[in-house]
Amino acid sequence: MAMRFFAIQRPLLAAVAGFSRPSIANNAAPLGVHLANALIEGRRNASVKAQGAYRKKSKRGIPNKLGAKRTGDQFVIPGNILYKQRGTHWWPGENCIMGRDHTIHSMATGYVKYYRDPAKHPDRKYIGVVFNKEDTLPYPLHAERKRRLNKTVHPIRAEVAKPEVSPSGIPFEVTRVEAGEPDRLLRLRSDYSYREDNWRIGRLVKTTGLKTKRFRTRKQWFRHRRWRREREIAGQKEAEKRRAESGGAGKVVKAISKKAAKKAAKNASKKAK
Repeated sequence: MAMRFFAIQRPLLAAVAGFSRPSIANNAAPLGVHLANALIEGRRNASVKAQGAYRKKSKRGIPNKLGAKRTGDQFVIPGNILYKQRGTHWWPGENCIMGRDHTIHSMATGYVKYYRDPAKHPDRKYIGVVFNKEDTLPYPLHAERKRRLNKTVHPIRAEVAKPEVSPSGIPFEVTRVEAGEPDRLLRLRSDYSYREDNWRIGRLVKTTGLKTKRFRTRKQWFRHRRWRREREIAGQKEAEKRRAESGGAGKVVKAISKKAAKKAAKNASKKAK
């Protein structure tokens, strides 16, 4: 079947080839002309983007990126950019710094001020930051120095005295007194029950005489125990060495506690029985 199928296709292929010959002959001349022109002009390889990206200038040269970024009396925080420039058109003043590219940054939280200071320089223009919006720069020559503590002055409000008894006649606070224990202050709650504050309950641990753990984890305890044993063994070896050098004879009995001595005597009495 395959051989018969190829035999049928041969006349069709011949007919198609016959029809296509005139078109190839007609297009041969223009193709030759194009090849000749390509040899004369040279081949162009698209090694650069053709969308116009190479026409854009660098960011350092774009003028709309420069200028003031914060206006006068505007609130800023440390690190904010106040002015971008090429060269020193403006200079850093109060609470401001200048970067490597002459960009002026804020050093404190406050409000921006543009000003001149003839005492420093007759021609320079400065940018500064003040803590209070109504302040003006430059400060007077012998004025009090402004401290950069990020704090403002606020009047201390006097605490309103709370009544000791509620309108229904129930006291807000009750003191519990017990022999041998510190006094405990109980406060009235929303459900009309008296209860001690949580932070006061936490402090009761100090009154129990309990000893907290010296080490936070078991790993720390094991490490300390091993270090202590090594110290004891090293001390014993050093003591034996000193006794040998001094000419001492016999083994020195190790000092033990009263509890250990009592336990040893008890064991000895059991063995004797």
